[in-house]
Amino acid sequence: MSAPTETAEVSACLRQYGRRLCGAVRRLPGGHVGQVNVVPTENGPLVAKRFGSRFTPERIELAAQAHHHAARAGLAPPLCLTRSGRRIAHVEDATYLVTEYIYHAQQAGLTCLGSALAALHRCLDHFIPDQDCADFLQLPTPPTADLKRLRQQICDTTIRDAIDWRIHILETYGLDAQAMATLSCGWVHGDARLENLVAADPNRPLFVDFDQVSRFPRPYEIVRAFVTSIPPGMSAPDSAFRTYLDAYHRIRSIEATDRAVMIDLFITVQAAESRTFTTTQDEVRGMSAFARARHHQLTWVIDHRARLRRIAEEARP
Repeated sequence: MSAPTETAEVSACLRQYGRRLCGAVRRLPGGHVGQVNVVPTENGPLVAKRFGSRFTPERIELAAQAHHHAARAGLAPPLCLTRSGRRIAHVEDATYLVTEYIYHAQQAGLTCLGSALAALHRCLDHFIPDQDCADFLQLPTPPTADLKRLRQQICDTTIRDAIDWRIHILETYGLDAQAMATLSCGWVHGDARLENLVAADPNRPLFVDFDQVSRFPRPYEIVRAFVTSIPPGMSAPDSAFRTYLDAYHRIRSIEATDRAVMIDLFITVQAAESRTFTTTQDEVRGMSAFARARHHQLTWVIDHRARLRRIAEEARP
């Protein structure tokens, strides 16, 4: 989208909220599944989250409801309402959610992330959406099925080797179909990580970007939030992972059965994922940096699997 077109679309969006654009639109980094801009208005800056046409109305409504539910508990920035009292604004083929802008006064740390995620999970225990919607995250059952089907459709040797490696990982370290079937699901943010946690006040961190909210086993999100938030190349996970889990435990305890499977559950979901299949070099939608990061995170967890499992199983509320 060109800059003039983007500015015109954001202006049209703001008019639905009774606001007027008063400066240049600034795009925030990230946004793999949506575009996020800081937009200056006469009443102060706002954040406009743009959803493309591939997001169904039901999915966007679910994201809005989950965000609003968290905001009422003080765990997300408040959503703005349009003049007609709606949380969602439509501009041609795009849909927007607009929130108050929270300045990143400082970067939240892993302790802050652990306690904030626990508070969010506790809040989502009471989340009941108005309508049913397909979950963004899906459990792979059986774990190797999609990869084997994908392998039959691909002729490229490099990609087939990568698929074979991931099937080997699943067969060596992953949970089997029977174990996956016993996992209980709860509402999760879907993309909880430090980049989606704003902390203008270190005692009041707020989550943003609820567009991947789903019903999913929470032990997976606990591990994923940690792995996607640690510095690349961290050599030893012991202290950082223990501190992070302790922070989570102080707010919301993790059952022993969940602690016992959480590392292998992460490996299973990450290795079995095929909807946006990644290799060590590229990804089907062209997000090579995302693909490399995902590959490195999976291999890092596998390399440190024994230590991570021990820390998780020893953690106590």
